[in-house]
Amino acid sequence: MQVYDITGTIQYGMWSFDMPFPRFSLKPIGNVPWSVNEVYCERFEGMHSQTGTYIETPAHFYGNEHSYLINDVPLEKLVNLRCYLLLLDENDYSICGNKMAITSKMLKECKGSHLIEEKSAILVGTGWGKHWMEKGYLKLSPFFTTDAIKWLISKNPILIGTDFPRWENIDNPQGFFPLFYEANILMLAPCVNLECVQGQIFNLTVLPLKISGTSCVPCRAILIDNGCDT
Repeated sequence: MQVYDITGTIQYGMWSFDMPFPRFSLKPIGNVPWSVNEVYCERFEGMHSQTGTYIETPAHFYGNEHSYLINDVPLEKLVNLRCYLLLLDENDYSICGNKMAITSKMLKECKGSHLIEEKSAILVGTGWGKHWMEKGYLKLSPFFTTDAIKWLISKNPILIGTDFPRWENIDNPQGFFPLFYEANILMLAPCVNLECVQGQIFNLTVLPLKISGTSCVPCRAILIDNGCDT
């Protein structure tokens, strides 16, 4: 059994969404006067619902009062979920180049795309996770075209995940998010290490932090290869 950790490390200096999203930092709490022994703990400052790798429900788009939240998702729906990995050529995605569009044609040409079954998870990898700590990680992120999102939705997945942080091209919006959220699909993003994974079919487990009152939350995500490729 091969286990792949596809969770980005939360650390000082990592990428972040633009303001008003805060930036993460870790600081020592310092002396604890009521403790008998000297202890060491840290404050996590700048944490928010989309820090690092996170999972998201449609309430992010519709509002917390109009859709279900993360705590409403049964854990059994997120453990050992059959998952299909679509890997694009990482050489096409450079932090020094222009933002790259991901089209339905590109996804269809990925190895294993014809194997995708309904009610599973789909991960799209570009190697972008390698740039987690680099300037330009967010601004130059690859993005989906509308036809790509429509093709992914047509597979009727439970979850779609990527290793890049910004699905939309904010400089020239594609306008597909209403279609995506209407399809009631969970989002997992951004992941790392997908370019290191060998194969197309896995079991995906996503464990969100147990925080109430939010549509999205940081999580730990792993892929398990049980030799289930067909």
